[in-house]
Amino acid sequence: MLASELFQTIEQEVPLELALEDDPVGFIGPGHPEKIEVENVSVLLDFIPGKEIPETDLLVCHHPPLFPPPLPTYIIHSNWDIVQGGANDALAESLQLDVEGMMEAETGIGRICSVDCTLVDFLERVSNSLDVDHIRVVKGKQSELKKIAIISGFGLNPHYIKLASKNGIDLLLSGDLTHPGSVLAQKLGINVVDATHQATEFPGLMKLVWLLNELGVNAHIEQTTKPWETYSCR
Repeated sequence: MLASELFQTIEQEVPLELALEDDPVGFIGPGHPEKIEVENVSVLLDFIPGKEIPETDLLVCHHPPLFPPPLPTYIIHSNWDIVQGGANDALAESLQLDVEGMMEAETGIGRICSVDCTLVDFLERVSNSLDVDHIRVVKGKQSELKKIAIISGFGLNPHYIKLASKNGIDLLLSGDLTHPGSVLAQKLGINVVDATHQATEFPGLMKLVWLLNELGVNAHIEQTTKPWETYSCR
């Protein structure tokens, strides 16, 4: 299959126009899609120079690379987070959550889900469902959960913490919690769960591989390890 044909089919399922403003999605090169034959596709969360990648025809990266990849590369980022059936819905499926709506209606980012469990029970569900070795928690006012929000990857910033509080969310799960975000969550009395950027995006990567295979190529995930190491200080 020509890369140009594959990209056209991908964009019917995951339109480029869904992406957030200034998010560089789509083909970034090198080469010309009309001349690239694609059979094998490597799906990555991040392209990291120096990390060995098996021979492949195309890289599909979720995060826009910080460094120019040496192989033909296609980016599926915020449009995959937003599209129905994409990364956020894959995260909900992984956590066995029933989706009721979007977290941010204007952009389509995040999902609001219904639950009926305690905070302790939900943390156990997270640890059993996602590939995490640690979970950071800011405990809010509600220990009985009915309405939670999830955002794959990057959602524990002040904007989404405030939005979750405004929408009456009992708990917000995502990644990339900061110290100021933790203080804000405590002030607002909302439960916040940082299950890491990588772990909350992995279900979406798995579903992206499934989609690409359905489109007629041989897709697989590469580089699933974290870009850091954790050392015990005690």
